[in-house]
Amino acid sequence: MTPVATAAEVIYYNGTIFTADAENRVCSALAIGQGYILAVGTDEQVLALATPTTERIDLHGKMMMPGLIDSHMHPFWGGKQLKGCSLHYAALTVEQTLQHIQDHLDKYPAGDDEWLTVRAWQRQAMIPVGADMSRALLDSLNTRRPVALFANDCHTLAANSRALEMLGIDENTPVPPDGKIARDADGQLTGILEDAPAMRAFDSIPSGTAEQNVQVAAHVQQVLHEQGVTTVMDTRVFAEQLEAFAVLRDRGELTLRVLGAKEVTPDSVQGPEDAARAVQEVVAFAEQWSSQPWTPQAGISVGHLKLFVDGVLQPPTMTAALLEPYREHHGEAKGERYGDLYFTTPVLNALIVECGRAGLHPHTHTVGDGAIEQVLDAVELMRAACPGKDIRPGLAHNELVAPHQYARFASLAATAVLSFQWAGLPGVLIDEEREMLGEARFPHLEPAARFLDAGARLAYGSDWPIDRLDEWYNLQVGMTRRAWDSEGNPAGPRLDNDRDLTLIETLRAATIDAAYMIAKEQYIGSLEVGKFADAIVLHHNLFEQPAEKLYQTRIERTLVGGKISYQS
Repeated sequence: MTPVATAAEVIYYNGTIFTADAENRVCSALAIGQGYILAVGTDEQVLALATPTTERIDLHGKMMMPGLIDSHMHPFWGGKQLKGCSLHYAALTVEQTLQHIQDHLDKYPAGDDEWLTVRAWQRQAMIPVGADMSRALLDSLNTRRPVALFANDCHTLAANSRALEMLGIDENTPVPPDGKIARDADGQLTGILEDAPAMRAFDSIPSGTAEQNVQVAAHVQQVLHEQGVTTVMDTRVFAEQLEAFAVLRDRGELTLRVLGAKEVTPDSVQGPEDAARAVQEVVAFAEQWSSQPWTPQAGISVGHLKLFVDGVLQPPTMTAALLEPYREHHGEAKGERYGDLYFTTPVLNALIVECGRAGLHPHTHTVGDGAIEQVLDAVELMRAACPGKDIRPGLAHNELVAPHQYARFASLAATAVLSFQWAGLPGVLIDEEREMLGEARFPHLEPAARFLDAGARLAYGSDWPIDRLDEWYNLQVGMTRRAWDSEGNPAGPRLDNDRDLTLIETLRAATIDAAYMIAKEQYIGSLEVGKFADAIVLHHNLFEQPAEKLYQTRIERTLVGGKISYQS
C-alpha cells in the first residue's frame, strides 16, 4: 500500500511511540499526511520532513501507540444498554431485581404495549443461593407491559407472560436445536429462554426509530474513542445496525471503523448440501455493506461468517460442549452432561469449507473443548480443500481448552479470540468451576499465554456488553489473571493456572494481532509507513508503570485516519 501524501501535515515528536511492528520497535517521532503514516523514527529523522506548514506536536515523553482493535464485541447492543433500564451487572437478589424494575416502571410510565427491556442482569449471582427469575415473579410486577430481562452473558432471557405472548411463545412452541425454552415439571413455561432462543427473542423486540439508532451509533463510537478504540468487529451484525453507521458515514460523521460477522444459524441450514447457499447469502450481505476500497476515512466492512457452536460454561446453564462430561456432583465421578453442540458435524464441516471457497473468514463461538475440537476439525478440512487460501479462522472465548488443542491452533493458523477479563474470577466461582471440571481439566480454564507458548496467535475482544465496557481493566486482567475492585485492590485470588501475559503480548493482542484476525493488518494495527494513521496518545507511559495500574490508563487523544476523533 503506497501512501498518497508527499508532505508531512502533522509530526508528533519527543514521545515514547510503540509501533507494534514485527520487532516491537519504540521510536520517538511519527509523521502523518493525508491520513497515512509517512515516517517513524528519531526526532531528528522525522522532523527533517517538516515544511513551513507542518504542525509539530511535542508529546513531552507521553506514550503513543496504535488504536485499540476490539475484535469481538456487540457495539450496537452495548450502545442500547447505555440507556434505559439496566441492572449494571450488579449481584442482586430476586427481590432487589424486582424492586429495581418496579422503580423504573413507576418513574418512566409508558403504554401497555411498550416493551421494557432490562439489561445487564447477572443471573449467575442468583443461582448459588438457590434462586432464579421466572415468569411468575415478573408477572407480580405492577404493570401490563411486556417485560424481558436480558442476562449479562446475552445467553439467557427471562420474560413475563405478556412478553411471551407478544413473542409468540407458548407451551406448544418447539425447542430449537441450538437452545432451550424452559418448562416446569407440569410442562408450563417458566419464562426462561437460553442460548439462541434468548438472542432471537431479544432481536425480535421492536427497536427504536431509524434516527434513534443513528444516535445510538454516534454515542457508541464516541464512548469507544474515549477508551482508545478505533476499530471494532460486531460479531453478530444485522442490517439495522449497519444502516445506522452508514448514515453517519454518508453524513461524514463516521469515525469508527466497523467490521461485521454475519450469523448463520443451525435452523437456517437444511443439511450439508445447503451450506453453499447459506454461505452465498452471507457473501451477498458482505458485498452490500463493505466499503471498497479501504481508505483512511472510517468505513464499514463485512468479511466474516459467525457460528454459535455451543453455549455457556457456567452453572446453571452448562451448555458449553465438553469432550468429557461435567462433574455435576461432589467427588470425582463425572455426570452424563456433555453440553450442547448446536451444529451437526457434517453441517459445520460443510459451512466452514464453503467459507474457505467463498473467501469468508469463519468466526465461531466456542466455549468448551468439545466445540473447539469440532471447529478445529472443520478448519483442518477447509485447509485441505482450499490449499493456499488466505482464510483467517477466529475461535472466540475458549474458556476450557484440551491440552492438545493449543498446538492445533498454531498448525491450522487459527486465532484464539479472548476476553482477558474472564480470567478475573471471584474465588467462589474459581472453586465452583474447579469442582465442575475436576483437577485434570482445571489447568486449562481461561487460558491465554498457553496459546502463545504453543505458537498460536491471540486477538483481544471485550465481548461488550457481556461485560461492562472497560478496555484497560480487561487488558490488566490479562496481565494479572485476577479481578480488581474500583480502588485498584485485588478483588479475588489469582487464577493460578497459566502465566501472566506481558505488556507487549497484551498490547499486540489488541492491535496488530487483532488486525490480522480481522484480515486488515495491511491497513491498521501497527504504526508503520504506509498504514492508516490510527493512533492514540496516553496520559501515562505504560512501560513505566506496574501492571496493577493499567486500569487507570486514560486517553489524551484518539486519531482515526490522522484526524482527531477524541480529545480529552
